[in-house]
Amino acid sequence: MDGLQPSPWGSPEVFRTLVRQAGLTVGSLTAASAWSVFGSFSWIEFDVPREADSDGLLYQFGVYDFSGEPRFHFDLTRQFGLRDSDEYLQFHCDVQYLPTPRLEALGSHSEWWFRGDGRRLPEWVDAVNLRPEWPVLESVLPTAVEVYCDET
Repeated sequence: MDGLQPSPWGSPEVFRTLVRQAGLTVGSLTAASAWSVFGSFSWIEFDVPREADSDGLLYQFGVYDFSGEPRFHFDLTRQFGLRDSDEYLQFHCDVQYLPTPRLEALGSHSEWWFRGDGRRLPEWVDAVNLRPEWPVLESVLPTAVEVYCDET
């Protein structure tokens, strides 16, 4: 990713490129492989305003029925401030699972990291890597993976 900083609107394609470079497809991602690619994705600088809340990462999961049927969503989000706008664009890599008792027992969790909030990105990544849900997430196979953007 050399040259000019990509637009946040191009973030799904940037992510898909990183997935291909890892020898994977979006449909083959698991929670762990999505998190690994998301780690590389988080270091890419996008064309966003240089304000503290203009580039943030969100690690979240839980059972939700966004599609009308309950699914366990493991959602990795990157939020971008948009130039000349009060709106944000959110990139999502949403790894979905059928809800099982073990997944439901995880409950829900979300935590943000923003550039400039005083915590270094590697520290945040290390803390997420030590979370207790990883063995459960790796014991089940996803039913769907969606990569998309939406405006807030």
